[in-house]
Amino acid sequence: MAHQNRRATWIVALYGSALLGLLSSCGGIPEQESTDGAQTLTARMAAVGAPSMLVYASNTTVDQSTLVPLGAPESLGGRVLAGSPTLSARVDYNARGMSAGIFKATSGRIEITFPFTEHATILEGEVTMTDETGQSHTFKKGDSYFVRQGQVVLWDVRTPYVIKSFFNITESTQS
Repeated sequence: MAHQNRRATWIVALYGSALLGLLSSCGGIPEQESTDGAQTLTARMAAVGAPSMLVYASNTTVDQSTLVPLGAPESLGGRVLAGSPTLSARVDYNARGMSAGIFKATSGRIEITFPFTEHATILEGEVTMTDETGQSHTFKKGDSYFVRQGQVVLWDVRTPYVIKSFFNITESTQS
C-alpha cells in the first residue's frame, strides 16, 4: 500500500509541469523552460520518491488510471477523419524540448502533422500509420517506429485502443 501511495504522489506531483510540457510540444501552450529545467524535474522526482528508471514492458498491462485526458485531437494538431478517437497520456519526463511517457488513443482515424520527432514502441493494441508517400505499416505490440517532426501521417486505430511508450524531441522551427 505504501508503494502505491508513493507512486500516486509522484504522478500527481509531476502532472502540473509535465502535462503542460506535452501540450506545449503539441503546439497548445508556450513552453517556459529554464536552463536548469532537467535538474529541477530530477530533484522534484527524487523528492516525491519517483523511480530513477521506468520500465515500459510489452509483456505487462499499462495502468490506465495513470493517464490524463488530452482533449480533442484537433486541439493537438490532428484532424479526425473517422470515428471519435480520444487521447490520453502520462508524461514521465519533460525537459529542454524532450518528453517521454505513455500515450493512448482509442479507435478512429486521424491525420496528424507531427509536432515533434518521435520514437515509440507499441505496448498494447495496433495502429496503422501511412506517411505522405503512401508507405503504410501496421504496428503491433512490441513494434517500434520513428517519425520526424513535421511529417504528415495518417494514424488509424482499428482495435479498441492503442498504447505506446514514447520519446519525443521538439526542435525549434525558427532560424
